[in-house]
Amino acid sequence: MKCFKFIILSLLMTSFLAGCERDEEDFSGTYCINLQNMEMRIVQTGDVVTFSLQNDLLDNETGSVSGDTLILTATTSASEIFTSVLVFSKDRKHFSGPFKIVNNAGETTMEGILLGNKGECVKYDITANGIPQFVGRDFTRLSRIEKISKFRSGFGHSFTDGSESCRSMKHYYNPYPDFRQNNTVEIYSPVNGTIVSVVNDGHGASIGLTNKEIQIRPDDQPAFVFILYHCDLASADVATGEKVGEGDLIGFARMYYDDLDQYATSFDIAVWANTPSGMRLISYFDTMKDDLFSDYVSRGVTSRQDFVITRDARDADPLQCNGETFLTTGEIENFVTLD
Repeated sequence: MKCFKFIILSLLMTSFLAGCERDEEDFSGTYCINLQNMEMRIVQTGDVVTFSLQNDLLDNETGSVSGDTLILTATTSASEIFTSVLVFSKDRKHFSGPFKIVNNAGETTMEGILLGNKGECVKYDITANGIPQFVGRDFTRLSRIEKISKFRSGFGHSFTDGSESCRSMKHYYNPYPDFRQNNTVEIYSPVNGTIVSVVNDGHGASIGLTNKEIQIRPDDQPAFVFILYHCDLASADVATGEKVGEGDLIGFARMYYDDLDQYATSFDIAVWANTPSGMRLISYFDTMKDDLFSDYVSRGVTSRQDFVITRDARDADPLQCNGETFLTTGEIENFVTLD
């Protein structure tokens, strides 16, 4: 009888350990990634995986397993090729690895580091609770800014969250002409938080520390992510995973592109909110504390809504697009000019 019990116990332990090994080898699950607080869903079947990103940004998402590593490939909405090699921790709760997006001409349009933690991202219900006002420090020096584009404007290029189309759901800041030089217009962190991503920006070359897109997740409001575009980094310390304080210098606006022999008129900022209904773009001005917004009032602005074209107003004055390129700019004024 004792021998029989020992055999049964041994079989149970063998089954348990085999199950643990299978669990350890399986990459399946939902992971919160560093890019825009998006969620990546992975399903593994043997040595093959399929995966998806929130907001259906990729198509034909497949991959293969090699030890602790996933090798992923997909097609973007612009028919570019996304590839990534993710190395997982032994417990399969974390991963990190490089990613790259290459266009049809073989040019790299974006690259960086993907970080992931198993589990869903933090969410905030902006419909039920409104947008919290938690930003107390501006991301640039306002005295050098002449005008600012409105949320849902027809300036720049179409930039939406998938719930709307053909409009720019971010803000472009246009410095006065005298300040349209590199190393002139500062870009600061608007919050205490973590730099969750630093990638090459899409317009012009991004060599060394120049022309980067920086994403910052606030400590106090982790469901939100601020994206600062076209920034020449202040130092190599501005890197993925590093902590930053409110008002810390991130770098300077890229205003002249050597490779294009072209001066820019603006640089931009976007804010993503991870909500129960998906990723949503919101106006930077809706996140400002009253004390910060008073700086804009002193420049002749009367309301935060001065910087926002409502969805109904934009729908009533629709824009025309070819992909992300605006073919029309609409009848509504696209900018707020400061006093």
